[in-house]
Amino acid sequence: MIRSVLAIIAAIFLSLTVSFDSYAAECGSLEYSIINGEAVITGFSGEPTDLDIPEFISCYPVTEIRDNAFCNCSSLERITFPETLTKIGHHSFYACYSLRDIALPSGLTELGEGCFCGCAALTTAKLPDTLEQLPRSCFRACTSLRNIELPDKLNSVGDFCFAGCTRLEKAETGECLASVGDGAFFMCNKLKSIYIPLSCTAIGDQAIGYSCDGNMALRQHDMLIRGNAGTSAERYAARNGLRFCAVNADKEKVQTCTLLLGVIILFVLLRWFLRIVFTDRSDQKLK
Repeated sequence: MIRSVLAIIAAIFLSLTVSFDSYAAECGSLEYSIINGEAVITGFSGEPTDLDIPEFISCYPVTEIRDNAFCNCSSLERITFPETLTKIGHHSFYACYSLRDIALPSGLTELGEGCFCGCAALTTAKLPDTLEQLPRSCFRACTSLRNIELPDKLNSVGDFCFAGCTRLEKAETGECLASVGDGAFFMCNKLKSIYIPLSCTAIGDQAIGYSCDGNMALRQHDMLIRGNAGTSAERYAARNGLRFCAVNADKEKVQTCTLLLGVIILFVLLRWFLRIVFTDRSDQKLK
């Protein structure tokens, strides 16, 4: 009998504790859990438009935004991420079609699949140098995104990562990029040129230079692939009937021109120096 009473009291206590935690989270429009001494954002309440996720909740560092946490949060227009954040789960901001811009924190190391997929109003996305991978469909159908600068240390762009970014005009890649997945830049109709570094050894099917008409894939004949001669960039361009520009050849031309200019400047300075020397000697003889 005593054990039964104690069990009932314990159950009531636990339910009150859970209710309190839930209530506290709802007051800040954020739902969270404390796991192994870290705060994890698990969802939201109401219709938030402007969110600042704190670095600490109840003295615990906020390190993760869980899968689907803000999925279909159509009211969200702006969000600020804490510097303590290291992971954003898959589809966390899927179809947040009012979200206008994001600046991911410098300590972030992991983004989940489809993380910002369908954020139709997203115009800018600043990515930290700590990211080494962009997963499948990460920025898919972000139809307002105009340019993207990939981190220098990024080594892979996943399948369909920027597919359907119909207004994307510029994509800057770093020198560590090793692979570009299938359809990574599919239907990026306004993207007319992209540089593929020497480090890249794998470019997937219809990764670059393809659009779509219904169910039919169409080649973008005005797409220019820039890269080093004899690399995967040139082979991809040749295989898909796209234009190719060898940047190493351009660099050699620039180096040659720079060397020639240096020689000319040196020659002019030498003539000027000799002229001064001989003029001084002539003046001394006349004296």
